[in-house]
Amino acid sequence: MAKKLQSEVDTMAIVRERTNIPVPQVFGYETNDSNPVGVAFILMEFLPGNVAMDADGGYETHNGEIPPQHKTNFYKRIAQVQVEMASVRLPRIGTIIKCTDGSYDIGPLPDLGGPFDTATAFFEAWAAKAEFPKSRDMIQQSMENGPVNEVLSSITKFPNRIKALASRLSSCDNGPFPLWHPDFLHSNIIVDESYSVLGVIDWEGACTLPWELLEFPLFLETVPFPMDAAWNYDEDGQPLNEATRRRWQERKEYVDKVASAEVSKQIDNKLSTILDNQDVQNLAYAVRVYHDPGKLGFYDKVLEIFGTKYVR
Repeated sequence: MAKKLQSEVDTMAIVRERTNIPVPQVFGYETNDSNPVGVAFILMEFLPGNVAMDADGGYETHNGEIPPQHKTNFYKRIAQVQVEMASVRLPRIGTIIKCTDGSYDIGPLPDLGGPFDTATAFFEAWAAKAEFPKSRDMIQQSMENGPVNEVLSSITKFPNRIKALASRLSSCDNGPFPLWHPDFLHSNIIVDESYSVLGVIDWEGACTLPWELLEFPLFLETVPFPMDAAWNYDEDGQPLNEATRRRWQERKEYVDKVASAEVSKQIDNKLSTILDNQDVQNLAYAVRVYHDPGKLGFYDKVLEIFGTKYVR
């Protein structure tokens, strides 16, 4: 708990120092309960507004979606935020540590270890520690008449396949590595009534990661085609569900906004390139959902392309 809280404070500090992302100012904190309050805490600046998920009538009005009239400007601003976040880069993979001299270092990742000097080392460690949270019985019950054995086999093989392909998964094996907010979605983005971004909150768990694990904001999440059931798509590989087709289009438009932000901020195009690479996005999604929440799917199919196409 103490290390997580300290890392959250240090992450907000580096974001405030190196970017224009609106982050609450920290006035004071305690990393343990040995204080008059009796609990660990962070005392930080109050940001006016509301989280984007609850703004403009809240979930009951728009089911957690960004209202259509605000999407263009909101996505543009979030793209700018994500570009700035990815511009914070450090030599190794792990959590943020602020040193006494004001410089920054990298610490280990909870439950994984490190810090890691290369993306290969990170993926090898991830594969060694990966555990799927659902039992065989739970999977069988939830799938009923589905392809249980195929899914179980895919889930079981995935960590070993990650380990075997670890040296092929990243085109940027050595640092610097970008900062990533693990809950980068509209419940952690403060907006005003016109959906102008007033702040980004909840930096717990933020860390540097391999470039190939950077994803779209989670409100633009989609299940990768290789992991999904084939019957959800037409013969051209396009989703049959209208909402999914719309989300695919929004993701394309978001990549364009990221690319524009990179140009305007005179930052390289690494982020837009990663987001525009569907194979890489499939990998990032699979690694994220494998242990939390333990989503069922054909994980090994995500990796097939890395065995042939991506060779460093």
